[in-house]
Amino acid sequence: MNTTPITVSVATIEGMHLARLVDDFMEVLRDSEQDDPGVARLTPNAYPDDDDASAAFASATRADLLDRRLHDARTVRASLQMFDPDAEVTDADARIPRDVVVRRDHVDAWLRTLTAIRLVIATRLGITDDEPDVGGDGQAVYDWLGYRLELLIEAVDESDADALR
Repeated sequence: MNTTPITVSVATIEGMHLARLVDDFMEVLRDSEQDDPGVARLTPNAYPDDDDASAAFASATRADLLDRRLHDARTVRASLQMFDPDAEVTDADARIPRDVVVRRDHVDAWLRTLTAIRLVIATRLGITDDEPDVGGDGQAVYDWLGYRLELLIEAVDESDADALR
């Protein structure tokens, strides 16, 4: 098994924004309400045709699912500890690339967290596979997170290929 950490380069401003998104996501998870559609998207309805069974399933699994999501998000945030989302940076400093090292055993937490953040954003913006881009900053963040997911997957694939050589 390949245990080589994955290194992903991000501009300082990207790291700051990602840290802010993860912080906001953790707050959403901690303050989650039953009727929050973004959180509901993270806790799927196992029995859409049976309200009683669905409620029982949610009661038995919702807290655990959200706790695991929170644990994953904390893992991601720890990898981003070098970024202070509230820091003031110059335009020049904002563009400086910084390496984020993701331990191999944390990659899945990263993938799950970035995907979960995208799901919450998509739900709140009404983004579905069937619709064209809704535009705006939310769509840009949604797309950027997809790009970051793709880069992380490519980095893992490259690392795995290198290990086989």
